[in-house]
Amino acid sequence: MKLGKLIEEYRTDPDSDFRKLKYEVRVKHERLLSRIAREHGSSSLERIRTRNLISWYNEWLGDDDKVAMAHSLVGRLRVLFRFGATILEDKECARLFDALSGARFEMIGPRYQTMTLDQANAIRLAAHDYGWPSIALAQALQFELLLNQRDVIGEWVPLTEEGVSDVIWREQKWLRGLRWSNIDSNNVLRHSVGKQELCGKLGDDGLR
Repeated sequence: MKLGKLIEEYRTDPDSDFRKLKYEVRVKHERLLSRIAREHGSSSLERIRTRNLISWYNEWLGDDDKVAMAHSLVGRLRVLFRFGATILEDKECARLFDALSGARFEMIGPRYQTMTLDQANAIRLAAHDYGWPSIALAQALQFELLLNQRDVIGEWVPLTEEGVSDVIWREQKWLRGLRWSNIDSNNVLRHSVGKQELCGKLGDDGLR
């Protein structure tokens, strides 16, 4: 089997976890898979060796030390080989998955910096100056409630994606973002984040 064929199987197999990914994540992974297919899709799994995988990583790393990108691409390879080994029961995929598990790649350094209150307030003030109060509010909610951006502003996805929405625009629908209806008369916000429900009382500070 060629690597390009494995990628296609992973994209289309009903038992693959690819279709279960959220739309935004799936689009990101699709770009990575397309790059792997474009650059190495013609490679036969039987001929790929650990040295090849290390060489690919170094190519992706490039002269600019693009460690995050190289790790993302290797991560997609790992997912592909795991899928091939478990769902397709392909012995070459099992071999390559073990090879990647044993290989050592440059580690990505941890992120020690987080946004400060002063930085969040600066974004809010700039948004108000430009006449974008909704961005100021979204930033306040993200910072005060420790939410990621998608949980606050939601995302636009094709109509064919799972999920029901009454907000439709240009063959897309809006899902998962906060609505005013999530805040009750007592100023308590309730919102589903993944499989959990966020519940908290909003104060006056930071939400103007």
